[in-house]
Parts: sequence; C-alpha cells; structure tokens
Amino acid sequence: MTIKIVADSSVQLTPAEIEQYDIHIVPLLVGFDGNLVADTSLSRADFDQQMAANATLPTTSQPPIGDFVTLYNELTADGSEVLSLHLTETLSGTVNAARQAAELAQGKVTVVDTQSADRGMAFQVLTAARMAHAGAELAPILAKIATIRQQTHIYLFVDTLDNLVKGGRIPKIAGLVTNLIKLKFVFELVDGKLKLYTRGRGKKALLKAQAQILAELEDATRVEAAGISYVGDESVAAEPQALVEKVVPQAELLVERTCPIIATHTGIGAYALMFYEAG
Repeated sequence: MTIKIVADSSVQLTPAEIEQYDIHIVPLLVGFDGNLVADTSLSRADFDQQMAANATLPTTSQPPIGDFVTLYNELTADGSEVLSLHLTETLSGTVNAARQAAELAQGKVTVVDTQSADRGMAFQVLTAARMAHAGAELAPILAKIATIRQQTHIYLFVDTLDNLVKGGRIPKIAGLVTNLIKLKFVFELVDGKLKLYTRGRGKKALLKAQAQILAELEDATRVEAAGISYVGDESVAAEPQALVEKVVPQAELLVERTCPIIATHTGIGAYALMFYEAG
C-alpha cells in the first residue's frame, strides 16, 4: 500500500525536497494585529523585519482541524494511507489537531509527534518520505524515524528574551535584568521539551557554548546531517556556520531562515543548531 507523507510548515525543508518526495505541507497560521494568514504565504525575511519593528508579538495558531481532514481524505481517496509528522506537542497544539483529524478522516492516518522542530524535524520527515518512495511499509518507517529521533540533537541559542517577555513566558522585570547584563541563553530540546543548557554574558558566550557542544560529540565523523536556522539578518548564522563546517565538514548542512512560527517565540538574533548523529 502506498504511504503518503504529511508535515506541518514548521519543518525546515527546501522546495526541491518537498517536490522530489511529494511531501504535503499543512501551514500554521501567523499574523499581526489578529490578522492570521498561512505562514507559508509570507516572506520570512519580511516577517522578521516586521516583527522587529512591531511592539506587540505576532499571533500564532495551529492549523484548523478541517484543513487536516480535507487533506487526509484527498490523499487516502485512492486507497493510500497517510503518515503525518508534526512539531513537538510542547511547542504547539498542531499534532493534537492532526490526531483529532485522523479520527475523523475516511482513510487510514497515522500521526507522529516528532518531539522535534525545524531541520531536526526534517531529518525524520525526509527519511520517512524516502522510505515510502522506496515502497517500505509503515512499521519499518516508524521504527527508523524513532531511531533518528533519539539520535537528533537540537540546541537553541537565544540572543534576547524580548519575545519571551512579550509572550508572557517570563516576567517583564526578568527580561529587563537579563538584557541589561547581556545574558544569553542556550536551550536543548530533550524529549520534545526545552531545557536550559547554559547561559553566559555576551554573544561570545553563545559561540563558546556551541564549540563545547560540538566538542562533546562522541564521534564527530558520525554526524551525517546538520542544520542552522536563524531569525533576523543572515549574518546571525555566519560564525555558527563556520564552526560547524570546521568540526563536521562531512555533514550535509542546510542554513536557512526559520519559519515565522518559530521566529515568533525565539526572537530576532536567535539561531538553532541541529544535527543527526548516525549510529
């Protein structure tokens, strides 16, 4: 039976990858002043500029359940089944919307919480799509992406807490204090949850943390793929990219601006380092 792959727009894929493997993308919603649109309809560069200039945080929303149901029914109408992979539940309700839609859909739909995001999520999506194109059945695909999930490492480097303050995730006074003393934060995504990895003063602290992360690799030659996603000017990724290329030159590296949904929560100047370490 043919397996068709669905993902949401928080995944970091190139247009060529989406086309080559016929991956179906369900857009999340984002907007300013309550005017929500599909985030795939926006220029990421323009969105970052508008967000930086806006005093209020953009509004974000998961896709409507109906959008999932419609797509699932279209894809399964010919007898195919769907494997739908999504952003970690701790960051978005998207995967739960997909689960509800799967129960309403007419065909067979399997929904997976990747416990990941961005290019880290793409490692699972691309593998599932490649295996499906090769004719693999659902069970081995699920087993393989579960392994990839355990071997994927994601670190988020936050330059400012402004968006976290605007979103009400930390008290305003805490944001003011940390910005005054130029504290920078590094978080690690572990089992789908963001945990503090380290913090330090100034941007040099971020690069020092990145060097430490790469130095701690059990065997750098095992890193097959890596990603750097950023918010704001492309120069944000320049130094991290140089370091990754030096330490893991063999890895397939994608450097891209992140999607509006993730940019909204992380803020201007943030970037994420993601890599897949094969077993």
